Amino acid sequence: MKRLQKKIDKIKQGWENFIATGKIQSDNIISAEVLSSWIRCRNRGLNPYNIPVVSLTTNGLRQRLEENSELIQVATPFLQALTESVEGSGFRVDIFDPEIFLLASFGDKDALLNAHRRGLTPGANRSEINAGTNAMNLSVLLEKPVQLLGPEHYNIELHNYTCASVPIKDENGKIIAIINATGNYSLIHKHTLGMIIASGKSIEYILAQKQMRDELEITNQYNKEIIESISDALIVVNANGELLTANQTAKRLLGVKEKNFIGSTAETLWGPQNPFAEVLATGEPIVDQEIILTTWGKKVRVIGTVRPIISGKTGINSAIATFKGMQRATGFVKNLVGWKAHFTFDNLIGNSIEFRQAVHLAQETAKMPSNVLIQGESGTGKELFAQAIHNASPFCDGPFVGINCSAIPKGLLESELFGYEEGAFTGARKGGQPGKLELAEGGTIFFDEINSLPFDMQAKLLRTLQNKTITRVGGKLEISVNLRVITASNTDLWQMVRMGDFREDLFYRINVINIVIPPLRERYEDIDPLVNHIVRHLAKRLGVDIAIDKSALEVMKKYHWPGNVRELENVLERSFVLAKSKNSSAITETDILNYPGIMNSLRSKVNLAQIDTISNSSIKDIEKEAIENALISSNGNITQAAQTLGLARVTIYRKMKRYGIKTTP
Repeated sequence: MKRLQKKIDKIKQGWENFIATGKIQSDNIISAEVLSSWIRCRNRGLNPYNIPVVSLTTNGLRQRLEENSELIQVATPFLQALTESVEGSGFRVDIFDPEIFLLASFGDKDALLNAHRRGLTPGANRSEINAGTNAMNLSVLLEKPVQLLGPEHYNIELHNYTCASVPIKDENGKIIAIINATGNYSLIHKHTLGMIIASGKSIEYILAQKQMRDELEITNQYNKEIIESISDALIVVNANGELLTANQTAKRLLGVKEKNFIGSTAETLWGPQNPFAEVLATGEPIVDQEIILTTWGKKVRVIGTVRPIISGKTGINSAIATFKGMQRATGFVKNLVGWKAHFTFDNLIGNSIEFRQAVHLAQETAKMPSNVLIQGESGTGKELFAQAIHNASPFCDGPFVGINCSAIPKGLLESELFGYEEGAFTGARKGGQPGKLELAEGGTIFFDEINSLPFDMQAKLLRTLQNKTITRVGGKLEISVNLRVITASNTDLWQMVRMGDFREDLFYRINVINIVIPPLRERYEDIDPLVNHIVRHLAKRLGVDIAIDKSALEVMKKYHWPGNVRELENVLERSFVLAKSKNSSAITETDILNYPGIMNSLRSKVNLAQIDTISNSSIKDIEKEAIENALISSNGNITQAAQTLGLARVTIYRKMKRYGIKTTP
């Protein structure tokens, strides 16, 4: 104690000299940090004999306490325990924010009462600017624990006290608070500063742990929101197959309640032969495969991907899976491979009574799920009608899957329609493959040229239409399908039934609604709107504005159009290119007569005089002009010109000689 008093006396002497002269003796023991603070206080004009306490307003204090409520809550138990350990010593422990505003005080009743009399209550500011040199300010300035003895304080009122301060830092090293212990220097304990440091470290640790928990909670909530935002079903299991997490989509899809999900195992829910067990055992992912999960006897078919999660230290420690129900999977496939219906009723062009009646029936049919048979010659637009019906139906959000029954070899047709299981035949894909009927789930399947469907396939299709189920090639499981069936035929199906070439029972199944599209030769009044529509489309697609001459329209109306609208489109595009090659602004009758089908048809139907009524030119003039235009378009290449006109090279040479046509060298 005598040694301490001697030290304090020497500090006191140094303080008195500094206050009197602004200097200290060379042999004084004042530290450089304290002396620097004294100099700053003197330069600011602080009166060491009378420094009033500066405090926050009531609202200012309330705001500070709210901002630091978590800090105070964490620190309180430690500071209470600290003051209890030195009970009766008169020591007081305070907690300050980084700007040295007092937030809370702990200690003996007498110590707190004494502080209150001096104005040292929550809200008081003890920064160097307002209170002079003190341990709290130096602790912030130096970013380390600081202890000051009596006269080291600039304020004479504090010369009987010792202060020990320690900064509290966050995980980034930023000071967020200061703890300070104050008491009479005569009662100071050699471990006072150590106790304050220990308390500060404990508070820092708890705050860091709480911060980590808060961040973990935020991360968990963030991950949960991400998981729930995924439209696919998502499930995560650990290395033992125990379910760790799953989103609501997974629970709904698999029909498992919350209480039966988390904590269960994949084996408990789906048996030992489940995709998680396979991936955890082999480490090989399962990607976009059809999976059948049986949950308590209920089979759920999904398209799934299961991937292992591998740690460098422990190997496979979990697995994550995403599943799509078959209806969503087919929707995904629809977008991926383009199984969309692009045409609507607005694309069905025609004003004839027969055609408008067919369109009206199709519009009414679209509202109902009934099977539809569309009949008409090739090129009349049967698929356009089918797509328009789909797009106006309740199945419009599903895929539109078209299949041409005449284009698929008989040996492949069954697997193409019904799909197959793994190992069903040599070369079968691992995991099997769904057929067109499955992939049309929730949408429309369109059988074009149903008249070409082999007889044995007719029986299988009939069973599907009756039971609304399919069985894959090589499989036993019956798979339910919900879809609309539209068929099309370019022959008289009823005549095929009578001849024994088409099943009568299947005919009745597909022919619930019968739509007949009239051929173009029976609706010549539709040629004008069709031609105008096609020419506008060609102008837009080819980037050239070319009109159609009235005389060309008259020629087209005299043709019987065996290829219907498809042939009309072909002729117009051909004529469009010819007109463009001549830098013509319109398609003329000559361009139309360049088409061999029209020329030959007119030749066979009328004599030379009648052809002359079509045009002011003779048939020879028309033919000569057609050959000349073809040669211009082909840059004199006779082979290409012959192909354009649909003539043999020998024929075109003969006609060139007849008309005196020469190619430009």
